[in-house]
Amino acid sequence: MLMRNSAPLLTLLAALASAGAAEGADFMFRTVVGGETLEGRPLDWTDQTMRLLGRDGQLYEFAPSAAKKSKKTSPTFQGYDATEMRRRLYAEFNNRFEITTTTHYLVAHPRGRGSEWAARFEKLYRSFANYFRVRGFQTSSPQYPLVAVVFPNRSEYNRYVQQSSDGAPSGALGHYEPRSNRVYLFEQSSPGDDRWAETASTVIHEATHQTAYNVGIHTRFADTPRWISEGLATMFEARGVYDTKSYDRVSDRINYVRLHDFRSLVVPHRPLGTISNFISSDDLFDRKAIPAYAQAWALTFFLSETRPQQYSAYLRKVADKPLFEDYTSQQRVADFRSVFGSDLQMLESHFNSYMKKLN
Repeated sequence: MLMRNSAPLLTLLAALASAGAAEGADFMFRTVVGGETLEGRPLDWTDQTMRLLGRDGQLYEFAPSAAKKSKKTSPTFQGYDATEMRRRLYAEFNNRFEITTTTHYLVAHPRGRGSEWAARFEKLYRSFANYFRVRGFQTSSPQYPLVAVVFPNRSEYNRYVQQSSDGAPSGALGHYEPRSNRVYLFEQSSPGDDRWAETASTVIHEATHQTAYNVGIHTRFADTPRWISEGLATMFEARGVYDTKSYDRVSDRINYVRLHDFRSLVVPHRPLGTISNFISSDDLFDRKAIPAYAQAWALTFFLSETRPQQYSAYLRKVADKPLFEDYTSQQRVADFRSVFGSDLQMLESHFNSYMKKLN
């Protein structure tokens, strides 16, 4: 079926939506936008904007009127396999990097360092999936290989971020980018001088984001409250969370850096930390980032340790929100209450008592 301009394309998509495809269309189509050929699954569309999940896992946005030579290619979505993704990565980076493949990852990295980086990402993925599996949350497998790009130094990382990425926090050692669905970071060491500890927390934090958004814990295409995503990522920074086989004590699961920040920066200023205020908005992350991250870790750790089944149910509820729909403050609090109970004052009392006892 060839669609020669935007009108037939939008008409077809609208018909599918009215037939029940509220979460986007199931089929794939190929189109040319600005000279670039795109292929994937339509997730959301209006007369002005179309959002397309590419077969490479990236999210593309464009005006339907800009789509040329559109053609339906399959009745169901199918991501690229590892072979095709490798080919595309080599072409994108002009063979500057070596690319190592694991079961779930493609890692582009400086030559000669592949086995180390690829093994780290794959191990983190498996640890993450196992953490939720034993808590009753059945994760799904990604529909395409996950991609991590490891630059040899900070300057090359910064240059790429400025030119080709959605950007990263100032001074960041790495970041996960939801649009491209990739982790970008740079080595803190040179060959033969592996200072893994300097990079570890960044890799773990960002790989946790990436895995969570690709196995059903979060969704990339809806509004996930920052306390949920950052709380989970900071929780996984603790070695007893990301490496339960080697570190199995409760104390190993505590992120002591975040615990210190919570006790020194949040507890003395409790108006910042009331649960209902905190979960209703992302504002604190913009105003006072360190206390916000500490509060996110503390609440996430408390819920995961004391109410694991409810916590999993809550994550599933948030991840099931309609695509690209705003998540209002009122709805955030209502969803939280629907899982953890309406008496948030009582919950906060239990939370405060639990955090005081950690050591």
